[in-house]
Amino acid sequence: MDQRPHHKFLKVQGWTSKYPPVNNLLLHLMRKSRSEASRRLYLRTLFKFCESTGKNPNELVKLRRKRAEKLVQEFADSIMGTSPRYSNLAIAILKAFFVSNGFKGIRALELETYHAPRRFRISHEYIPTKSEVYRMADSAGSLRDRAIILTLFSTGLRNSTLRAVLYSDIAEELNNNFANIMVPVYPGMKKIVPNACKGGIPYYSFTNEEASQAIKLYIRERLEKYGKIGDNEPLFTSEYNHISKDERKKKSLTSRQLQIIVKSAAKKAGIERWQAVHPHCLRKSFETVLHSQLIDGSNLDNEVQLFLIGHVLPGSQDPYFDSSKPDRLRIQYSKLKFGRANIENKFKVLKAAVARAFEDTDIDPEKAIEEYVKMKQLSQSGITNQTGR
Repeated sequence: MDQRPHHKFLKVQGWTSKYPPVNNLLLHLMRKSRSEASRRLYLRTLFKFCESTGKNPNELVKLRRKRAEKLVQEFADSIMGTSPRYSNLAIAILKAFFVSNGFKGIRALELETYHAPRRFRISHEYIPTKSEVYRMADSAGSLRDRAIILTLFSTGLRNSTLRAVLYSDIAEELNNNFANIMVPVYPGMKKIVPNACKGGIPYYSFTNEEASQAIKLYIRERLEKYGKIGDNEPLFTSEYNHISKDERKKKSLTSRQLQIIVKSAAKKAGIERWQAVHPHCLRKSFETVLHSQLIDGSNLDNEVQLFLIGHVLPGSQDPYFDSSKPDRLRIQYSKLKFGRANIENKFKVLKAAVARAFEDTDIDPEKAIEEYVKMKQLSQSGITNQTGR
């Protein structure tokens, strides 16, 4: 049996419990989404409520409606100092527990929720500018940390999603040497990190060229250190030195470790409000790039913006959005203004135009550009020789 305090108290093993009321709640969650993250959150909240009231789940479901209402409201009031949203979440979770145990109709609990302003946040955040993100990457203490900063910024992946990416998810892209590596997000990631694929919505994003190079350098370093990278190993591993090398390369980063990597890089980069820079802030930096003008002066279609950030498209647009051709989205992504300098953006304009021209052919756009440059050099050389005569 799971030895975590709340699992032990609630007699939980996986998706079952020896307490019938807890079992009813777990069955409700299984029918709803079978989300591992929801299971953990609901059980933890129920455990805290039991601790607060001094009652076990069997005793809770025997309460009269008015008494149950009073206890839930008092519990929600007691955690208001944390945040009104947290109190509202606790009310929703405990109502689900009572509803799944027969508190419906005239027995349904009537509870007051708390006003939470739309922009209310417990922790303040600072969204780094593009130049600040690059300073963070340049200030990172290792190849791994540099690759993490640039990947978060250029893909917009959430904290939990980045930690769930496996080497096998991008191995083929690395072997094909793509400038913009496709990073898939899929429900199976939840087996690695419970919150990895929010809402179970599959999508994919890409890395910019600098992030791709940073990942390749980090992978090369890992190969030199370990000799081999298994398909099921995390893309970004923990470097926790209190465990063996073999365990270390198989262990994903924790949420806290990723927070520390980002904050440390922000501090080294000289960002005044470095403590307010979280991994999610880099997702918002990515959104800023998505909404900005492209290198050719146009704007990315709204549907593509929503898809690349992992949001469901409004109305009936989502089922009709064609995500089956990653290379077409890769071309559109390549026009985003990630370049540090204008000269980089000019080269991207050229590459995007050539990619469009050869879109439905087997011609590699980059090789076509290389051949054109060689031809121009030979042509210039010929002119020079003739002039010299």
